[in-house]
Amino acid sequence: MASIISTGIGSGLDIAGIVQQLVAAEAQPVETRIGQQEARAQSKLSAFGSLKSALAAFRDTLDTTRDLDKFLLRKAESSDESLFEVSVGNNALPASYAIEIVQSAQAQKLNSGAFADSDTVVGTGTLQIAVGTENFSVEITDQNNTLAGIRDAINGAVDNTGVAATIVNADSGSYLILSGERTGAVNTMTVTQSGGDGGLASLEYDPGMGLNALTESVAAQDSLLRIDGLDVANESNTVVGAVEGVTINILQAAPGLRETLTVKNDTDATRNIVNDFVESYNNLVATFDQLTAFNADTKIAGPLLGDATLRNIRDQIRREFSTAVSDIDANFSSFPEVGIEVQLDGTLEIDADRLATTLAEDFSKFGQLFANTDGYGVRLFDLTERFLGNDGVLEARTEGLNSKIEEFDEQREALNERLVSLETRLLRQFSALDSLLGQLSTTSNFLTQQLANLPGIGRPGTNQ
Repeated sequence: MASIISTGIGSGLDIAGIVQQLVAAEAQPVETRIGQQEARAQSKLSAFGSLKSALAAFRDTLDTTRDLDKFLLRKAESSDESLFEVSVGNNALPASYAIEIVQSAQAQKLNSGAFADSDTVVGTGTLQIAVGTENFSVEITDQNNTLAGIRDAINGAVDNTGVAATIVNADSGSYLILSGERTGAVNTMTVTQSGGDGGLASLEYDPGMGLNALTESVAAQDSLLRIDGLDVANESNTVVGAVEGVTINILQAAPGLRETLTVKNDTDATRNIVNDFVESYNNLVATFDQLTAFNADTKIAGPLLGDATLRNIRDQIRREFSTAVSDIDANFSSFPEVGIEVQLDGTLEIDADRLATTLAEDFSKFGQLFANTDGYGVRLFDLTERFLGNDGVLEARTEGLNSKIEEFDEQREALNERLVSLETRLLRQFSALDSLLGQLSTTSNFLTQQLANLPGIGRPGTNQ
């Protein structure tokens, strides 16, 4: 608040300066206290943000370890990827199979006879085209009765069930080609016509009814895969489930040639997941240590040193590591037994040889150590999820700190209002004092003059 008085008229005092200093002296300790408390709250808020980030990273790693399908990975290999490729799910079991691609699946293709060119008029009427058990109709009128018009009408039919029409312009003339879009013997095509001028008969194909105006250039057929001597037919070139958990994509046929499909446990991928788990947990431990550290030389403490919330989170997580997993039916039930060891500083370290042996000898049971109903991955995920939830302890602490920081703003506003009132009161008091001093000065001057004029009273320094 700016003062309207700069210098005392009656006293010569710097009233504005005095008032400002008194107001500043009143404000300084309160502002310092609020600033210090706010800085501590902000520091804790930032610290809880770091803790939440480390916990979230750890939880995300645990999300993989608690799911056997994500954790225990398999891999499949084709001995000749020019013939077939393979992909694998986690329900596949390690094994090898002899694979022979007897034939690949094909979609049917029909060719018309030769026409002079694509603008040649074919005829009018209705074409009924069936693919397997599905069919659609195409109306051909004088507006689209050419070879090109019929092609466009078939391709533009809104209920087209999977037929692509094209025209090939060869030396001998133009040919309408009908290509099925779906492979497999069940997806054969028939083409019949009705009504109109009868010209569409040149496009009919239904061998069962003796209609052969179109010629089959490619027959619809299933793929035929021979696995360990057992035949597996399939409508498409993607064969799912013939080997449990394995998808075989046929690229070309090679009858009489045997190749090998191999399914293996992907121990490298699982080991990498374990490494990520250990690294993420160690990062969490480092965050705990950083937030609760105390530097004896600088006397600087971490923002959460002695904080009960952090201590409780850390202790609960540590307790989970010391609790064995039940119902595995294996010769191990805890981390140290498989080569994941807790160090004196609370971090984890992997005994690579012991872990490799466990993965090689008991891959599935190792997965249960993490993903069983009371496995480490499941328990630790649930625990961290509770800490991080909207109604969890971290959210409660964060909300409390934000509320406290808002209160500091309110305290500053209240302080400013009090300081404005104090300044107004002091200015009023000092102005009254200045007025009083001015009156006393005037009275003093008047009395001095009157006393000087009294008879027998001389001026100082005279002999009168």
